[in-house]
Amino acid sequence: MKNKNLGFTLTETLVAIVIGMISVIAAFSAYNYFSKSYASVSQKAAISKSAREALSLIASDLRNTGYYHVDFESKNCMKFNANNINQFLIGITHGDKRNARAGKHKQSDAFQAYYSVSAKDHKRIKYELKQYQDNSPDKGQYYLVRDVVINFIGHDPSRGCPAWSRNYNMVVDEVMLVPYVEDLQIIPKDIDGNVVFPVCTSCSNLENASGGQTKSIQNMKKVHTVEVYLTVRSPKEVYKKDRKIRIQNGESPYGSDITISGDKYHRETFFVSVHTRNLAIPQVKIASSGQSIGVGTGYNK
Repeated sequence: MKNKNLGFTLTETLVAIVIGMISVIAAFSAYNYFSKSYASVSQKAAISKSAREALSLIASDLRNTGYYHVDFESKNCMKFNANNINQFLIGITHGDKRNARAGKHKQSDAFQAYYSVSAKDHKRIKYELKQYQDNSPDKGQYYLVRDVVINFIGHDPSRGCPAWSRNYNMVVDEVMLVPYVEDLQIIPKDIDGNVVFPVCTSCSNLENASGGQTKSIQNMKKVHTVEVYLTVRSPKEVYKKDRKIRIQNGESPYGSDITISGDKYHRETFFVSVHTRNLAIPQVKIASSGQSIGVGTGYNK
């Protein structure tokens, strides 16, 4: 009885190899595609999370700005009185090519919010863009920081207030909120929706050319709403090909108009409009006495 040698023919072997290679290539392609898609989605999600958290914090400070405790003028630690307290309500420094805080494209804004946290103590919250250090791989890029100081100027020992000290008074020391920020626009508007300008406590050449701090003090109590635009870039490249992008935040001449010639990064703009409850407070007359009362949180519903 003869034995038969069982096995694959050369043709069958070659067909099996080809099918196997096709399966491996298909699996690798699918893995590569989903891996890149996941990286892209995760970067966009990270951008959204950090930007929305920052805007929530900014909105909270804008709603509080201009609030002063009923006894603040008589008990505060900074020798504030009726004459100078109105100089520290809200301050906005608009993008100026000569301003170091104007960001990568020299059009970004910075702003400060001021309000009391007690009869003695007062906060100054500052938001601005800072450049990554020279030894950083991200040199040339900017990030958004938040800086908080209690009783940032002067002190009055007669009221039991401690001497000013950066270490004592500093609550938040330029903490990074959002990395890779392309643009930040802060646009204050009055009750009729008109842009209020200037509104600054530390005025740049741009604001000084339009009246500077003198006009700004008069404008602070006109600010009814503040529009905030925040444009953030992805940390890594997302797209396969370069894309030309135009960023327009706010209306000319107070907003930004930025053209990026082309790269592979993803950019997204986040927006919030905040009612400043303690600044533009309208007055309504009481018919019986002719006196006026301010309308606070119930206003603008």
